[in-house]
Amino acid sequence: MSEVIRFDSVSFIRTDKKILDNVNFSLNQGDSLAIIGRNGAGKTTLINLLFGYSWPTTGSISAFGETYGETPMAPLQNRIGMVQPGHQETLLQKLTTFEMVLTGVIGTLGLYKEPTKEQEQIAESLLASVNLSHKKQQIYSTLSSGEKMKVLLLRAFGVGKEILVLDEPTATLDITARTDFGKSLSQLKMGSSLLTRILITHRIEEIPEDFSKILLLKEGKVISFGNKNEVLTDKNLSKLYDLDLQVNQNKGQYSVTVLS
Repeated sequence: MSEVIRFDSVSFIRTDKKILDNVNFSLNQGDSLAIIGRNGAGKTTLINLLFGYSWPTTGSISAFGETYGETPMAPLQNRIGMVQPGHQETLLQKLTTFEMVLTGVIGTLGLYKEPTKEQEQIAESLLASVNLSHKKQQIYSTLSSGEKMKVLLLRAFGVGKEILVLDEPTATLDITARTDFGKSLSQLKMGSSLLTRILITHRIEEIPEDFSKILLLKEGKVISFGNKNEVLTDKNLSKLYDLDLQVNQNKGQYSVTVLS
């Protein structure tokens, strides 16, 4: 598999505060990475740098073999889908479920032109893939929290996306909706094996079973990066959360117990 993302010695400073400190990692096409850290660890800043919303103070970032600053950003951004619930919901509350997914297929914030028949068919197919066809004409803002999140997932996936980034998508969902969302995320992956997925979370219980790589971020520094079974250890999680923790695993799902 070819490399799709690389962070080389990336630091980000804002108003004299170092938000990210010498971050290094890379992902190959088809990888699925969960970035875990406490509130304020720098997780969202890292993703903003990846999408080009912000620029590193030092270090370099590359995606799809292109180094940021040496190539136009728009073509790279068009290959990256983002799920950032709060921001996107505010902009698009009045659209129907079908229209929301169409904006992702077309690649626009709103519906400013008549979609083609092919684009409509793609949107229909995406809704069917997560069992939401019966909700296509319902106003997005009236959907349940779990349904909204699945629609945002489809909107981000759209057409031609090679990297899918999810910024704490299940933070407000109950366990049933969270499990259902995880299944939808896996279904998209099964339909596109080369899709690279990045999930931002602060709870290891939210990591889908089919995510194989983990990056632990604490106060802007990477304290561990690699395969899930090697990173999610008692020692690493205790260091991340400043607690004496025991990591538990059951059928591919991880959780922690506080020992003291």
